[in-house]
Amino acid sequence: MRTIFTTAMLLISFISFAHEQLQLKEVTSFTEHRPTAVAVSQEGRIFANLPYSSYSTDSHIVSVVEILADGTQIPYPNTSWNLKSTEVLNHFLNIQSLVIDKQNDLWILDTGSPKRKGVVKGGARLIQIDLKIDKVLQTINIAHEILSEESYLNDVRVDKSQAYAYITDSVDGGIIVLNLSNGQQKRVLQNELISSNDTQKTLVIEGISLDGAANFYATDGIAYDPKEEVIYYQYRPFAGSSALMKVDVEVLNDFSLSQKQIKGQVAFVGHTVIADGITYKNGFIYLTDLERNAISRYNVESKVLETVITDPEISWPDSIAFDVDDNIYFTTAQFHRLPGLNDGVNLQKGDFKIYKTITSTEVEKTNFKLKFAPHIGLTSLEDGMFINHAGKDPISQIQFIASQGFVGIEDNFMKIRPVEQQIAIAQELKKNGMQLGSFVHNTTTWQDATLVSEPSEVRSIILKEIRETIEVAKRVNGKYLTLLSGRSHPTMERQYQKANFIQNLRVIAEEAEKASLILGLEAINGKEFPGTFITKVTDAYEIVKAVNSPSIKLTFDMYHVQIENGNVINNFDKTFDEIAYIHIADNPGRSEPGTGEVNFENILKYIYKSGYKGFIDMEHISTIPGKEGENNILNIYRNLNEKL
Repeated sequence: MRTIFTTAMLLISFISFAHEQLQLKEVTSFTEHRPTAVAVSQEGRIFANLPYSSYSTDSHIVSVVEILADGTQIPYPNTSWNLKSTEVLNHFLNIQSLVIDKQNDLWILDTGSPKRKGVVKGGARLIQIDLKIDKVLQTINIAHEILSEESYLNDVRVDKSQAYAYITDSVDGGIIVLNLSNGQQKRVLQNELISSNDTQKTLVIEGISLDGAANFYATDGIAYDPKEEVIYYQYRPFAGSSALMKVDVEVLNDFSLSQKQIKGQVAFVGHTVIADGITYKNGFIYLTDLERNAISRYNVESKVLETVITDPEISWPDSIAFDVDDNIYFTTAQFHRLPGLNDGVNLQKGDFKIYKTITSTEVEKTNFKLKFAPHIGLTSLEDGMFINHAGKDPISQIQFIASQGFVGIEDNFMKIRPVEQQIAIAQELKKNGMQLGSFVHNTTTWQDATLVSEPSEVRSIILKEIRETIEVAKRVNGKYLTLLSGRSHPTMERQYQKANFIQNLRVIAEEAEKASLILGLEAINGKEFPGTFITKVTDAYEIVKAVNSPSIKLTFDMYHVQIENGNVINNFDKTFDEIAYIHIADNPGRSEPGTGEVNFENILKYIYKSGYKGFIDMEHISTIPGKEGENNILNIYRNLNEKL
């Protein structure tokens, strides 16, 4: 749905972002003091700052906090730095912003103006903290000669790869360019209105009209695109400007250029929304959308403006940050409710908050009674079950799968993934308290007749393959493997093939037992896989019994059982004592449960009551494309879980 807003003869298109199904989750709250900036480290540590500004009370005692998992706020980097003091050295004066760079260092911007009563000499600073050791690495003073007494440093972006920082000033305007290597610094674009067609309007938030804007040329929000090496910025929100500007950092970093030359390189990008904070992410400028109680984003290529999330609780969102899972964090400051803007009346409603956005499916995290395990690769390395939500990266997929309440994954292709990816997957599973369900053992022989051939002829092949599998299993903390029978021998009588098969499995079993691995022999239907040696679960059960090893068990694949044997419950009951794990899919089409002829509600009830504790690998496709199909899968399993 498209809604058209008219602002001074300008048409802006807003497109709903509802397909993301984002919801708000409170991270922490502040009763009295407003947070203005939030930053999230690569490890998920959360930091925020509380300015000691003109609206602050004498009870203000902390300027920078780290927010723990339970919402507790602790002074950062320690109590000493947060003590009120007129001394500049090792004390915060008035912190307005903070940001974490790509190398995971925290940068804190001190305005140097306690209570906004004037910049203290040496007080305007950029402070770098190493998050690995929680120690201040350096303090870089902003030259007093490029500041006025009224200057109010507002926001900062750091490009440590080129060793530059870029700071906006919400009173004196312009951008302060700071060379982190040699300390050289300058102010550019001061009192420069770049876009001749820019417009001003009275900012109205929740019915509160904020007229009498201060310096129109004052700069506020700033964002950095490291790939294109471009700085984006906006004017102060009280000016009622929606203009988004950009300039190449190559221009800003060149100290030989005149102010006129720099101004000539600034470009008007487009009209967005009246925002306080902006940031860049993956081709979008994300903005705190003050008038709409929202977070919006602007596609810098298509020039399309989208509302990411809107909610009455988003009351003057001030700054935006992302975590490694692309959840959006932002502060709510309620600046429009300050007494100074409302005839001396404090209109504050509730506490000031820090929120994060999460998908609605994460909100509906389910405690599954059976160990369902979505796949991250069914027919290829890149066809994971939830790639439309999480992308093709297996780590992101695991994170999404964990967020839904699943405790394991299946990956047919684990054995052929790069070693470094195997290790990363194992680490991510451990981090999320998850396990690897199953992965395929015989990736090189599952389509030939190796396992039914004369043992003396194929022993070396079989040993090589199982020993390779054992090394992979060690790396990924895997225990369960899928064993496929391969094809029948084209000329040998079946009974001889069966005898060979049993002997060859005993060779595999001997090695697997040493490594405490379990291989589940899976029967695959001969209609889709003509020539397969083991097609019926009854034959697979007979073979497993004959091998008689704790490391050779049965994979009970409902899809193949339904096609070849039927009577899924009866066959599950008969083979229960040898089942290592289960695969689930409906027939026809190997699709999600409920799309075919199998009564999964009754089958899963029977499995649950049987006391089965193993994995049920979700080995199926979706009949519905995109995120809609993935959400459908989640709903199917939640509904089945409720009926157990």
